[in-house]
Amino acid sequence: MFDKLRVYAVKHSNFVRARMGKIRYVVIHCSTGTPEKQMETLERLGLSVHFIIGADGKLFEVAPLEKVAYHAGMSSWFDSPGQSLNEESVGIEIESADLGQTSESFSKASMTRLYKVLEYLTYQYKIRPENIVGHSDIAPTRKPDPGAGFNWKKLYRHGYGVWYKSVVLSPERDEKKLLAMVGYNVDDLVAARCAFCRRFLPEEVAVVSDISALVNQPYPKDFDVFDKERYFLRLRAVARAFDEVRQKKYWDAIE
Repeated sequence: MFDKLRVYAVKHSNFVRARMGKIRYVVIHCSTGTPEKQMETLERLGLSVHFIIGADGKLFEVAPLEKVAYHAGMSSWFDSPGQSLNEESVGIEIESADLGQTSESFSKASMTRLYKVLEYLTYQYKIRPENIVGHSDIAPTRKPDPGAGFNWKKLYRHGYGVWYKSVVLSPERDEKKLLAMVGYNVDDLVAARCAFCRRFLPEEVAVVSDISALVNQPYPKDFDVFDKERYFLRLRAVARAFDEVRQKKYWDAIE
């Protein structure tokens, strides 16, 4: 595995447990600080992640894939079981000085390394496109990362995740139902709306210069979109895209 992933360093966390379930998800995170600093912070907080990618593209393994890492917290995505995706997911942190808020947030080297890691994980564990998600997707009330600056469209063009076609829309028009079709927990509609915009309408999300304030308040309680017509067209297009992807066989066809 190390040869395929070109792991720069292995420093396993003490905060892991045996994995009992199948790996179905990849959760993309970002954090400020170098990988070494991130590992110190995670260990201090009793948390863990499988991989950290530095701004220079170096890959650090923090937990073996056969172990559950504590990176997702309370979380859900579409029909995921239980109260957390930890059991069935791989967590990847990417170094980002501004917590992923702008198009300059992620270095070319770190994204190139991410594509390589996803190539390995999707093949090895048959990860479906709709199950490559961001931390803010699965925990919209708690987390803002990987942020509005993470380029999901480019990720899709490299073969990972889901994107949409503007002219192919879901017939559904109810906002809650559409967000739930994508996969979001809609118990807090405002949080789900903000998380959706971070991924599919980043221009609707304001940059927060105070990173600690962003961490403590991951979404504005009064968040709303400026262009409602554009938002609903985008939401209907994305919901249709996820619905179509979930109906396809992909890896299941060869299992």
